[in-house]
Amino acid sequence: MNSLATLRRRSSHAVLAVTAGAVAITMGTPTAAQAAAPNVLVACTAAGQTNFAPGVQVFPLAQRVTYQGQDSSCEDNSGVGVASATISAGFHGVIISCLGGGFGTGIGSGTIEWTLRNGEKISSQINLEIDNTVLNTASVSGHVLQGAFQGEAFGGTFTTELFNGASKCTAGAPFGGVKNAAFTGQFSIG
Repeated sequence: MNSLATLRRRSSHAVLAVTAGAVAITMGTPTAAQAAAPNVLVACTAAGQTNFAPGVQVFPLAQRVTYQGQDSSCEDNSGVGVASATISAGFHGVIISCLGGGFGTGIGSGTIEWTLRNGEKISSQINLEIDNTVLNTASVSGHVLQGAFQGEAFGGTFTTELFNGASKCTAGAPFGGVKNAAFTGQFSIG
């Protein structure tokens, strides 16, 4: 009987030791889900100037739309050390009118110039597509073709202040239409 009690005690100590070891391993080592990088590697705000050629008119017309961004802040989850970014992009065949209430869809390309915390600059070349628009806000997607973050997905939303009332937009029509307007937005890589 005494040997049975000793065996039970040793078994319970062994189970306790194994359990404690498993807890220590679990708590001390992150799981695969904890160790994985978040889906979004870098997220940035955006602002700048949108240009239209030949110019937005009362009637729908295909436009070449270019975005020229200014340096804006970023949140970096990639470990690269991104502090800010400047985005520039161009799209062709985007149907827009003053009375149409927004942009159409279109394809294009762009460049993101990243400024790292140490002051170094790196860049990404991206292909882009305007997927849809709601009023003045365009949803844009694409992929990084080369440079920093190559192969990663791009997503963004950009709002252009073109339609501060149809009268403002149509007033420019006799002079070739609205040629530029400010934009704001956000974009992410990952």
